[in-house]
Amino acid sequence: MRFLQGTISYPEQKWGKPEERAVRNTPLIDFVEDLAGVGADGLELWGHHLDDLDESDVEALAQKITETGQSVEVLGPYWDFASSGEAVENSLEDARRYLGLKDVFECRLIRVFVGGVGSAEATGEHWERALDGLSRLARMYEGSGVTFVVETHSNQLPDSPESCLKLMKELGEGSIRLNYQNMDGPAADELGRLYEWVSHCHVSRTQKWQDRSADVVRELAKRGYDGTVTVEFCTNSLPGEDEEFDRAKAIEGMKGDIACLRSAAG
Repeated sequence: MRFLQGTISYPEQKWGKPEERAVRNTPLIDFVEDLAGVGADGLELWGHHLDDLDESDVEALAQKITETGQSVEVLGPYWDFASSGEAVENSLEDARRYLGLKDVFECRLIRVFVGGVGSAEATGEHWERALDGLSRLARMYEGSGVTFVVETHSNQLPDSPESCLKLMKELGEGSIRLNYQNMDGPAADELGRLYEWVSHCHVSRTQKWQDRSADVVRELAKRGYDGTVTVEFCTNSLPGEDEEFDRAKAIEGMKGDIACLRSAAG
C-alpha cells in the first residue's frame, strides 16, 4: 500500500469562486519543496493547482516536483458528467487538456467526479448522461494507459454502495474504476461490496468529518490491497471557524497522518 498526500490540504482557500482562490492561494510551485519531507510516496495533485497555468508554468511545476524527489501519482480535475449536457461537453473538453497534462506529470491515474445529484434524487436522464459521458471519456483515452477512478462522494451519483455497483456494472469500462472513500457505513461492509472495483482510496484526518481512516486502511490491508491511498484532508488542513490556516502546521499534520496510517497498515 502506498500513501499519497493530497495537495488540496495546502491552499489557503479550498472552495469558492475561482477568482477568489486565485487571489488568496499561494502557487504550489512556491511551497512544493516543503512537502518532500512528509514521508509520503507521492502526490495527488489538486486540479485547481493547475488553474490558469500556461504550458511553461505546468512544465516548471513538474520539473520542480521531480527535482525535490517527488512524483505525481494522481491528478484530480473537477468534471461533471451528470448535471447537464453542457456540463458533460465542458468536462470532455477539459479532459482533452488532461491528455497532455498526464504526460507532463507522467501520471496514469485520474480522479473523476461524476457530478449531478445524489443517487436518491437522480432521474433516468442523469444516469443515461453519466454513462454516456464516461464511456466517451474512456474512448478518448483508449490506449493511453490511464485508469480513471470515480470518487464515491455525497450528493453525486456514486454516493452509496448500491449506486456505485450500479455505475460500475452498467458502465462496464475496464479503464474506469472506483476511488473509494468511506460513505455512511462501516468500511468493512462497504469494501466488502465494492473492493473488486477499487483502484484508489481517499481518507481524511480532519475534525470536520468523522475520521475512519485507520479502519479503512486496516480493511484494505486485510484484503491485500497494494494500490494508493491519499490523505486528502490532513490534520490542521481545515482550521476552525475562528482560526487562520497555517500551512506549516498542516504539513506537520500530514507527516503525522502518513506515519499513523502506515502503522495501521501493519
